[in-house]
Formats: sequence, C-alpha cells, structure tokens
Amino acid sequence: MSFLFKSYLRLLQRYTLPTQMATSAATASVGDLLYQTQFEDKSLRDVEWYKTQRMCLYGGLIWAPISNRWHTLVLNQINLRGRVKTVLARTVTDLALFSPFATCLFYLSQGAFERRPFRTPSAAPDAPQGIYERLGERLWPTVQKQWAVWGPVNLVNLSVIPVYGRPPFSNLIAVGWNCFLAAGAARGGIPPGGLTIDMQEKLAAAEAME
Repeated sequence: MSFLFKSYLRLLQRYTLPTQMATSAATASVGDLLYQTQFEDKSLRDVEWYKTQRMCLYGGLIWAPISNRWHTLVLNQINLRGRVKTVLARTVTDLALFSPFATCLFYLSQGAFERRPFRTPSAAPDAPQGIYERLGERLWPTVQKQWAVWGPVNLVNLSVIPVYGRPPFSNLIAVGWNCFLAAGAARGGIPPGGLTIDMQEKLAAAEAME
C-alpha cells in the first residue's frame, strides 16, 4: 500500500495533469457506480453503464483540466501574510467563484452528452426539460451543498493535511461528491436514444417557431 501511495505521488509530481485527469475519471466513475449499486440497489449486471461513461468523460476530460488551471493560475497565486489568512482567502475565493461555475459546467456538459435542448420549448409540452431550466432549478441547491462539503474540506486540507496527503484526501471526498452529482444527473436524465427522431423534429420545429 505504501509503495502504491508513493508511486501515485511520484506520478502526480512528474505528470501532474494526466494523473489528475485519470484520477478524476476514476473517482467520477466510482461515484456513479456507488450511487447506482448502493442507492438504486442495482447489481453490476443492471448498471446503466452509459451513466458511468458520462461521469467518467466529465471527470477526466472536462473537470480535471479546468480544475488544474484554476488551482495553478488563481488559487495558488493567493498568498497573504500569515498561513491562516491565506487558507481563508483561498477557500472563500474557491467557494464564491468556482463553486457556481463548477455547477454550471456539470449540468451543461451532462446536457450536451444527453443532447438535451438548451431551452424547454413551450410549443412541445412533452419535450424534456431544457438545460437552462434544469440549471436554474438546481444551481442554488447544488452550490449550497458544495459550500457545506468543500468549505470544511478545503479548510482542513490546506491547514492540517500535509502537502503530500492533500490529493488522496481530496480524492476520497470526491468519490462521495461524485455520488451526489450522479444522483442529480439521474433525476430526469435522458438515456442514449431517449430523444426519438420524431421528438428531435418537434424540438427543431419548436425552436424555429420561437
């Protein structure tokens, strides 16, 4: 176990972004599988793998690169006099600016994966909820939960956990957080092929009318 831990840290130091991308893809996938098997009571045979795939793609290809740039170009540049002030400033900045952005990013990407319309067309009452309305409904509740989870996590991670232990600690919390995100994506989610050709034509016609 110690060897694996040290090997992971070496990879993180030498190949930072690729390692973060692989880790985020893994934690997102595990979070989704945890939600489906433990909260939806599905066996592995019944798991809807397209949901896991969407979470994996989001975590590895979308979330990790943007999160890496945010920490490198913004948070790590905040250095005030005194460790406590620096930790508080970084945490507040992350919660105030990045949390709302991250929530928007998640629902926009999931909507794109689902081929969900951006707005719910009023001329097509049986159409799925649009990305805009879905985000408007869920943005504030999700951000509040982010603050409740990641606020204390960031404070502990930046002030108590040694530098070498911060990535594994964050990854452990990320599994649980991704489980929560998977639950949000599952509510009202659109499966592959969920938008029939007829529905796509109706949506296109409704959008043209509007």
